[in-house]
Amino acid sequence: MERYIGLDVHAASCTAAIMDARGKRLGAHVIETNGESLVKFLATQPGKAKLCMEEGTQSEWLYQVLSPHVVEILVIRVGETSGPPGQKNDERDAYDLADRHRRDALPSTVWKDAGKLTTLRQLVKVHASIVRDTVRTQNRIKALYRSRGVNATGSSVYTNKGRKKWLELLSANSLASMSLLYAQYDQLSEVRERAHKDLVAESHRHPIAEVLETCPGLGEIRAAQIIAVVMTPDRFRTRQQFWSYCGLGIVMRSSSDWVQMSDGRWARAQVQQARGLSASRTTRCSRWSSRARRRASSCSTERRCSLRTTSGWSPPERNRISRR
Repeated sequence: MERYIGLDVHAASCTAAIMDARGKRLGAHVIETNGESLVKFLATQPGKAKLCMEEGTQSEWLYQVLSPHVVEILVIRVGETSGPPGQKNDERDAYDLADRHRRDALPSTVWKDAGKLTTLRQLVKVHASIVRDTVRTQNRIKALYRSRGVNATGSSVYTNKGRKKWLELLSANSLASMSLLYAQYDQLSEVRERAHKDLVAESHRHPIAEVLETCPGLGEIRAAQIIAVVMTPDRFRTRQQFWSYCGLGIVMRSSSDWVQMSDGRWARAQVQQARGLSASRTTRCSRWSSRARRRASSCSTERRCSLRTTSGWSPPERNRISRR
């Protein structure tokens, strides 16, 4: 007997709505957002439990905690769901999730089976947030200079040696606020360096990182991000889907597609083809460093094949597992 459970998750409580295979509502329960409480609730459900919830802050944690206790667990995007019309509350949303799951009417699901990559995924997220905070502080420093009529350009404005000459251009009224911004930047730079080291050390625990770092334009950080986001290529049906997900697929964007020739004929304008990476990354790909060449040459073909198999990164074109 199959039971479909829709779980509406919030910070303090979760609302679980149960529905059988015929669509009969079997009840709704309010449970504390606690792993032990949710596991005990699932243990009381007879038959095969199939659970569905929306993507959110707790979704990855709940997936790891609850997946051993259910037959199937799905996570869907919030923007792709539309609840029932009319009134709205947690119980209605939970029943809607259970009913959509029962009718196989759910939108595309989100892959949450991180497994041994959980630590790396968390470090990637933290590193990205620290980098954003550092860049935001840099923008604030230059904005303060510009607000006082000082056109601060280049990166010397951030260094300990270079900032002294820039501070001399400020009035006494702005020195106190600028010193606080510089103190914030120095602390963030130190934390950013630590986050960088921890991220690289964790990514090198996975053999596939050594292979990815031999690719032109892929450094230690970019390789770690690809591993953390992709997790496994087995969830892609074809190689093209895998490339596009990694941002390496060919993307064509055009506007004003037609141009008039000298003889009056109209011809389609040439469209530049670029990879899914940004222009700066594409430019860096053409500047393959000698270090990357030495690393690629030292990594033999047999070594690359063994890394694919031992690390779980098999060739995507051979996989026929549908993407969840």
